[in-house]
This record gives sequence, structure tokens and C-alpha cells, in this order.
Amino acid sequence: MSKVVFKRKFSEEQRVAYVKEVLESGSNSLIAKKYDINPVQLSTWVNNYRRYSQTIKPKNPKEGEIIPNYKKEYHKFKDENEELKLKIAILEDLLKKNNQH
Repeated sequence: MSKVVFKRKFSEEQRVAYVKEVLESGSNSLIAKKYDINPVQLSTWVNNYRRYSQTIKPKNPKEGEIIPNYKKEYHKFKDENEELKLKIAILEDLLKKNNQH
């Protein structure tokens, strides 16, 4: 006997309501259990809502409409900052050595 899988469909209004509840409560897993939704699916909706102001990623988002992924941007700039600090330290060391001669 095979397992029957039912695929539920949610309207944008339903998805937004779930996402807003997640954002208010701060718990993705709690809301997923409450409404019997896959937590990964709910997390995807939340991330899309934060980036695009809708729960489903637009097919062709316009450049100005995309809200950047702040975590990714933060890490990118943090890495660039560390690299620049290292370059400055190297240059300062070279200056000290040149001034000693």
C-alpha cells in the first residue's frame, strides 16, 4: 500500500499571514507546527518576504526592487575590511623599515 501525499496550496494572503506571525513571534518552528507547514518552506517564505516584500521570489525582479541579503553583504564587507586592515599594517611596517634606513 503506497502512501498518499496531499499537496496543499496557499494563497499569497495566507503565506503573508504566516510570515507575519513568524516575524512577530520570532519562532519559525513554532508557527510551522501550529499550522502543520514544513519549516523549510516557511523559512523560504520568510526570506523571500524580507527580500522581495512577497513570499514567492519574482521571476524577473527589477534591480531597484531587490532588498539585499544583509547577512551576505555584512560578511562580504567584513572580509574586505579585514583585507584592507592587513594591507595597511603591511604598508605601515614598510614605512617604518624605510624610515629606519
